[in-house]
Amino acid sequence: MAPAAGEMKGRHAVLAPSWIGDTAMAAPFFASLRAAFPGAQVEAVCSPWTAGLLEAFPWVDGVHRLGGAQGRWAGAWALRRRLEGAGAVWLLPNSLRSALLARWIGGGRRVGYATEGRGWLLTDPLAPPPESPPLHLVDYYLGILEGVGIRPSVRQARLGVRAEDARAAERLLAEAGVGEARPLVGLHPGAFFGESKTWPPENFGALARRLAKEAGARVVVLGGAGEAEAAAKLCREAGDAAVNLAGRDSLRILPALLERLDAFVSSDTGPLHVAALVGTPSAALFGPTDPRRTAPRGANHRVIRREIECSPCFERTCPLGHHRCMREITPEGVAAEVMALLAAGREAGVPARGEEGG
Repeated sequence: MAPAAGEMKGRHAVLAPSWIGDTAMAAPFFASLRAAFPGAQVEAVCSPWTAGLLEAFPWVDGVHRLGGAQGRWAGAWALRRRLEGAGAVWLLPNSLRSALLARWIGGGRRVGYATEGRGWLLTDPLAPPPESPPLHLVDYYLGILEGVGIRPSVRQARLGVRAEDARAAERLLAEAGVGEARPLVGLHPGAFFGESKTWPPENFGALARRLAKEAGARVVVLGGAGEAEAAAKLCREAGDAAVNLAGRDSLRILPALLERLDAFVSSDTGPLHVAALVGTPSAALFGPTDPRRTAPRGANHRVIRREIECSPCFERTCPLGHHRCMREITPEGVAAEVMALLAAGREAGVPARGEEGG
């Protein structure tokens, strides 16, 4: 049943996903919600580690952090006061915790999938889509809008880069000595999900050397502070073919850094999906997860996968101990895909990344 206009006017609170990649893939939901209620206030409730990305979303008017070092419910009382009177609370996570939080906030409508036995906490409990065939996460989130009669208007969102973030990214690249480099390729060796998603550092190193030699590319390595060790191993393998930026960037300027690249290589991680959101061509390495659910969409993205009998397993570490799904992806194969992306950009007459619009 379509929502009565009066029932969802005013403020909309969206309980955002807990992961950076999932948050990036929720962008079409936020854009479609904004389009459906253009005069409404749209606010996101999120974990501290995804707030920087949500603050860059032009479809969001306010971001409320919940949890952190003081515990998962830190700030819940203040959040309830700030969001009092919300016309609707939208639940993107499937957890019982998020439904309890929505009930605590007390929105007029509480809309989400009836998973984990939480349907009784929602005013609009929606039947989750079937497990097979797998549904892409973008469509899974948009299904929440469709479940209450709202037709999504955006299925592939594009995030623009703020001028101040672009300047910060340019300063960082200039300090690293790659400010004018073309083509510029980014590598991301980490995976917060677990080691099962990671590609061996020696493979990344061989890829960096090949791209430098055969494509004349400058290669930069990105990653958060927790991925510094993986980035350092990659750079040792790459020799002078890669520049290490891991730990020097932040989530706030990550979209601007990624937008500046001509191509990006990563496993199924948050930065991969942020790269897709800003339009950067990518080579996505898939092993334990399913590209049908989370692969970047669009012609300028390549999914690289070694199909074996046990993949996808969705485990954080390889339960069989061989990690073949990632180890058998070769540097030569990835390099060929990256060079094809670079060539496609040149043939299409695409300006150097970061120079569009003058």
